[in-house]
Amino acid sequence: MKSSRQFILMVIVALIAAAVVLSPRREEHTAVLASEGRHEEAIALLERQSADAPGDSDALAALGRSHAALGDLPRAVEALDAYLAVRPNDVAALRSEAQLLLLSGSRDRYLDVQARLVAAQPSPASVDRLTALLRLDGRYADELSTLQTYARKGMLEGSQLERLGTILAEGGNWREGREWLELADQRAPAEASAGRLLLLELLIEAKENARAIERVRAWTKAWRSPFLCGKLILRLARSGLTAGASDLASDCAELMPDDTPGMISYLASKGRKDIAQRMLLRWGDRMSKPSGQQLRSFVQASAAAGNVGAPLTKLAQLARGGTDPVAQGVLAEEVANSFGKPALAPIRPFLSTEALLTRPLFAAELSLFEGNSELARWFLTRVDPAQLSAERAADWLAMLHRVETDAEVVTHLTTLWSEGRLPPELLPQFADEAVKQGRVRVHERIWNSIRYQPDGRSPR
Repeated sequence: MKSSRQFILMVIVALIAAAVVLSPRREEHTAVLASEGRHEEAIALLERQSADAPGDSDALAALGRSHAALGDLPRAVEALDAYLAVRPNDVAALRSEAQLLLLSGSRDRYLDVQARLVAAQPSPASVDRLTALLRLDGRYADELSTLQTYARKGMLEGSQLERLGTILAEGGNWREGREWLELADQRAPAEASAGRLLLLELLIEAKENARAIERVRAWTKAWRSPFLCGKLILRLARSGLTAGASDLASDCAELMPDDTPGMISYLASKGRKDIAQRMLLRWGDRMSKPSGQQLRSFVQASAAAGNVGAPLTKLAQLARGGTDPVAQGVLAEEVANSFGKPALAPIRPFLSTEALLTRPLFAAELSLFEGNSELARWFLTRVDPAQLSAERAADWLAMLHRVETDAEVVTHLTTLWSEGRLPPELLPQFADEAVKQGRVRVHERIWNSIRYQPDGRSPR
């Protein structure tokens, strides 16, 4: 009898245990309710669970999800707050709360949560995003504090260090600002300039002249920007660092020879002809086989710097070195155009006939200026007027009249016309001069050629 009662008792206990095992637990039940969209029921169950077990993180998390699903953002945030009080480093929960705060318009709390997220998983990208958000929201003190915190942890990239240094410098903290800008200078891309220009100002202010000059010379080699180079030269000069400015001018002339004329003109226009001339001389030293355009630019830059001696010295060097006579002729003519023919007097003995023959019209002008009309006439006979511009063709004819009689001029023009080498723009004047000399038939032939030749050139 006793054994029978024991067996029945064991069966009852087994049935009770099976019922407990087979019935869903409360957590599972709330999950089922939530999955079926029955969030009100899930919330009621979860609130009872939280009342029974305060601080149950799973229940708090589920409660936050259900409130969020119903659109009750304040209560969802409240639940997540309670959850994060228990598990403060749950990054996924922090992200969820940040999204809810943003949706609810709680901008300040949203940024605070973003700060906690960055602290939990710091990286240059996350710090950059946070500081950008703080800056957009006008929380400049928080931006500065954040940058300083992560700068000391070595988490900032070059642009972020530059921003930190700029904020500090603008706020009057030049020492710390310079510290971070120096570090940004080391890490920034070679082409970056804004932070480096501010660093230069701080170095000059701190009287760290040698360091300022050293950094500037390194930057210009990387930048190769004539605009920045001119600005830096001028900044050093205005700070009293004339020697450093002159050295930098030489560097820039070496690095950017094609842009040197513009830099020289810029410096001269800003009242620093002394440095402009230093750059001019360095540039001139580099030109061993200059092109015609380079020589023209050199003379124009010399004129801007007020230095006639530089092109004259260069011309003498070219002549003594047996350089291409064409280059000598071009340089001589450019000097005369920019400084006047009297400027050529000191180097006139160096100008060979061979060099002058490369610019025969200029040679004729120079000879007339020197009072040698015979030599001028000789040079004029070696001019091909067909190769001249309309303006220079008129100059050629005017000079021809100065060294020849009117009859000789007409004969000269007739010869060129018959050879097809007379510019069309001179034909009307030639016709007038022919009739004045009684050369009526020539006059008629000229006008007939103009009438029947579409390009205005006489038939050959």
